[in-house]
Amino acid sequence: MISSTQGRDGTRSDRDLFVRIWQFRVASHKADEFREFYGPEGAWAVLFRRETGFLGTELLQSATHPNVFLTIDCWDSAEAWAAFLRTWGDDYIALDQRCEELVVAEGEIGTFQSTSSVADVARGFRQRPRR
Repeated sequence: MISSTQGRDGTRSDRDLFVRIWQFRVASHKADEFREFYGPEGAWAVLFRRETGFLGTELLQSATHPNVFLTIDCWDSAEAWAAFLRTWGDDYIALDQRCEELVVAEGEIGTFQSTSSVADVARGFRQRPRR
């Protein structure tokens, strides 16, 4: 999902990566439908792909609380996210309203920017001893 991005000077860089993370609590009987809408090929990803700066989305489900999910949406910059909202904001609001019935509670965990090379992070994961 995460890849390097083109920096402001035209070179490839991981440091401009802009990530939005949300947490959702979903009604048990709506979990499958939620996964369909919020997964990497779901309606949200399809909508986000309209903007060229969208890199991908990841849907995580809690291993201990099966009705709790995280979405991780990656953009090549904060400006790409802002451009998406300017162009597709009405569609974003419409889809959000359509999905309200799936969610018991939701909250934005935050927006983040990469502070290190994604390649360095991945290398660090591979070098950690497994328990």
